[in-house]
Amino acid sequence: MNTIKKYKLLLVFILLFTSKAHALSPEFEKQLFVGCYSNSKTYIGPEKATIYCTCTVDKLSEKFLDEKIDKIFKMKPE
Repeated sequence: MNTIKKYKLLLVFILLFTSKAHALSPEFEKQLFVGCYSNSKTYIGPEKATIYCTCTVDKLSEKFLDEKIDKIFKMKPE
């Protein structure tokens, strides 16, 4: 098998199997963003708050499902 075919197969494999295994629902993402943005814009300004909150929501969505993040937010601080 030539090199180009190997890279094509690798690319297909990556695209098929690296999709979000965990993901928050769009509604939950929107709630998280609104909460983050309303708090952050006071301290870092609206432009930076948008960037910060978008990144934060993306990272949380990569790692957690709605139920798990809900459970985390309901926990009391130690």
